[in-house]
Amino acid sequence: MLKHCLIFLFLFISNLINAQDISMGGSKGGKAGGNDSLDKNFTFLPLPYINYNRSTGFSIGAIPMAMYKLNREDTISPASISGLVGVYTTNKTWFAMFFQQLYFKEDTWRITSAGGLGSYNFQFFIDYPYNTYIDYSTDMVFFYLNVNRKLFAELYGGIHYTYMKFDTRIADLPTSKETEQHGTGIILSYDERSDVYYPRKGFISNANWSTYPAFMGNPDPSNKIDIDHNHFFSSRKDKDVIALRAKIGVGLGNLAFEQQFIIGRNDIRGYTEGKYRGNQMLAIQGEYRWNFYKKMSAVGFFGLASIFSSNNSSQNGEILPGIGCGLRYTVAEEYHMNVGFDIAVGKDDWGFYFRVGEAF
Repeated sequence: MLKHCLIFLFLFISNLINAQDISMGGSKGGKAGGNDSLDKNFTFLPLPYINYNRSTGFSIGAIPMAMYKLNREDTISPASISGLVGVYTTNKTWFAMFFQQLYFKEDTWRITSAGGLGSYNFQFFIDYPYNTYIDYSTDMVFFYLNVNRKLFAELYGGIHYTYMKFDTRIADLPTSKETEQHGTGIILSYDERSDVYYPRKGFISNANWSTYPAFMGNPDPSNKIDIDHNHFFSSRKDKDVIALRAKIGVGLGNLAFEQQFIIGRNDIRGYTEGKYRGNQMLAIQGEYRWNFYKKMSAVGFFGLASIFSSNNSSQNGEILPGIGCGLRYTVAEEYHMNVGFDIAVGKDDWGFYFRVGEAF
């Protein structure tokens, strides 16, 4: 199912972009100044990727990326980031992609782009009378572009475009389905976080409308609305963080199978089998980020989610809890960029998550 894979990819990118930074060439603070040497403005960081998922198995890959300032004199804009991702799993899922987040003009402009290709092997669930999972495989190509500009105060507004081409094959069926989708839309964000990469106070609210109209060649015209709010509170004299997140997803029109919402990943951790999917979803969660010793920290989290307009009517409105904990290690103290892992338990499911940055 392409949508699940794209959610994984985009959330993975989001974790890299919105929850981390690295010391620019070892210069504490990462700001332009002094002798303006290249090593103070550009840092290359190759990161390994190792993970385990109950559905895709063990994953191994690499994330070579660079952090840099587009303008060395701009001390307001966060560092920009560009990178590549390559991953292969034991169930023969693979993908290769690029990602980029640009901040410039004193944080007036924010541009995100990503693109890649891969093959994703997953499953979906059918309830009564079968009560079983069906395997399927999707070959895909995708591209995403999001351009945002500061409108006033801390309000950003922009447009985005998504291209997806996929060929889905269901196990034991002789035929496949090839589809192209072109989506565009509007996004509004109000960002009052104290820091883009590791916020200790403030909030960010996002409202995203995506449309897949017939005039753009979409076989299943539809609309999606995603609204989320992330709020951060300082604790223990600014040492720790209490983070809260709420997410609403609404699908309108003839939502395709690949466009449906799936419970899992960052909303809510603890679900990796792809069992719960539908046209609408609700999710809330809270997390405590405990910085207990130098570069070491731990997180504990709990959340609830529910799905509506599900393919399996028995799942509509079912309350799905997720609870777990994780460990972090700070690899760049100036921006508190962490790597680590989470372990979470859901209803008849569980998950292990390798993390670069935080969940949200």
